[in-house]
Amino acid sequence: MDRPNKPKAQQDRPIALAAYEELAERYAAIAPQKAENGYIEHPAMRTAIGAVRSLRVLEAGCGPGLLAEYLAQQGATVVAFDVSPRMIELARARVADATFFVADMAKPLTELPNATFDLVVSSLAIDYVRYWTTPLSEFRRVLRPGGRLVFSVQHPLGAYLWYTPETAFGVHYVEATWRGFGGEPVVVPDYWRSFAEIVNPLIQAGFKINKLTDTKPIPELETKNPERYAKYMKVPTFMIIEACSTS
Repeated sequence: MDRPNKPKAQQDRPIALAAYEELAERYAAIAPQKAENGYIEHPAMRTAIGAVRSLRVLEAGCGPGLLAEYLAQQGATVVAFDVSPRMIELARARVADATFFVADMAKPLTELPNATFDLVVSSLAIDYVRYWTTPLSEFRRVLRPGGRLVFSVQHPLGAYLWYTPETAFGVHYVEATWRGFGGEPVVVPDYWRSFAEIVNPLIQAGFKINKLTDTKPIPELETKNPERYAKYMKVPTFMIIEACSTS
């Protein structure tokens, strides 16, 4: 991975739309083989999600449909959205037996009725939203009683060491230049947030946290890339949060 850029003036939301429109095809093709995605975040999310057969699942920020494809193959009924129209095109081409639409996670999901999903999942997407009040309240609204929320974010420690924001408190706009997906480098804006800024919004939205996971690479990465394996066994790259509604 490449060193982050020094943050520029904050852009209008959604901050990463242009970057992901440009990266869409490359991301779809390369992410499953990348150490950070295919050997750390993807398997960790699948483990946390668990069995999904016969469940109705909403995926928020689905990208090119990599997780949606897995969920559909495991027997779930999948509804998914992303802010990037190009990502949605790729997701529809990848997964025939799922429903996809374009939407911004930072805004109310007016397309979706109350209490209609057993599970909401989101893979490395909510980090791009500055204020979590709307997405978390919407996730809770569309979940059925007893439904679960499972999502991944950049780990506060690993991302802090990576982005080096001005303080280790609060939420900070950051940027990095991605070169690991081939082609021309792409500047990807993001938000770094402290541990408190991950946990407290969940509590305020009415969720109970069941489990937090500091991700580690799966053993296959040691054979594929021993240097990356050793690096990511020392500092966590992502965090997986498993939660449920308190009512």
